[in-house]
Amino acid sequence: MTLIYLSAAWVAGIYLGSKLAFPLGVILLGLLPLCLIPFLSQYRKPLLLAGFCLLALLGGSLRFQSSLPTVNEHHLQFYNDRGVVEIQGMVATDPEARDRACIFQISAKELQMDGHRNEISGKALIRVPRYHEYHYGDMLKVTGKLETPQQFGDFDYK
Repeated sequence: MTLIYLSAAWVAGIYLGSKLAFPLGVILLGLLPLCLIPFLSQYRKPLLLAGFCLLALLGGSLRFQSSLPTVNEHHLQFYNDRGVVEIQGMVATDPEARDRACIFQISAKELQMDGHRNEISGKALIRVPRYHEYHYGDMLKVTGKLETPQQFGDFDYK
């Protein structure tokens, strides 16, 4: 039964971590009640279980938050919806010809915006007119606006 309580606390912590962003200080404050366990010997077993459940809850929350990517000026996503940029990178997928366009991914290495160049990482989906010849591995400079993809139902590109 103890394992079930700990597992439920871990899963609840992951869920809470996805809904609320706990700062590390709040998580550490949540561990303070564990210091009282040695002084309350009469209730030692239930307090130990509650303490470990609290630890699992906060640990699950911390685990979820640590798995999220940090988006800063070195990530392509940081520049979404900020105007015209120039990206230099390599074609990362085989171009796929559609009715009116050719679609492929570019693995970005460098970005220029407002006269400033930054080394970046990330991938972008590029649409060009159908009859351009691009191949996997080509180095390209692409100028345009980076747009955040729309959310479709439950699926979110972010």
